[in-house]
Amino acid sequence: MLAEEYLSIWFTIPAPDPLGRDEVMGKLRFLPEAIELHWKLRGNVFRNASNETQMQTITLPYAEIEAVELHKKWWRIRGLTLRIGNPSHIAEIPAAEMGKLALFIDERSATDAKKLTTLIDFRRSIFLLDETTRRLKWD
Repeated sequence: MLAEEYLSIWFTIPAPDPLGRDEVMGKLRFLPEAIELHWKLRGNVFRNASNETQMQTITLPYAEIEAVELHKKWWRIRGLTLRIGNPSHIAEIPAAEMGKLALFIDERSATDAKKLTTLIDFRRSIFLLDETTRRLKWD
């Protein structure tokens, strides 16, 4: 039996301040039922080993994804913007603002990012179809 391979994208979110204190690094995993967002603060000179943050995981159902935007520069995908319906899911990420995550895609994930829009559209359409059939059932 072959193991199913899921789409994974490595990303960084640059620090909002010039000293680089809240730079975020992580990975998005697109599973059949939801998106797993693994993230942690990148270490720097202001954080020592005892203060190092652990990898945290946030599970986002496809129903919560409102929009996905890919940003290209010179024919290569460089960035990704995710808009989340409920901002409380990503409130603990330092660079998240009002349910919007602006991610810079790592070079090793650029080819996988091309498949991203069709995958999310497909998963979201399955969710919308299930919700519609659930509402229309009278039983």
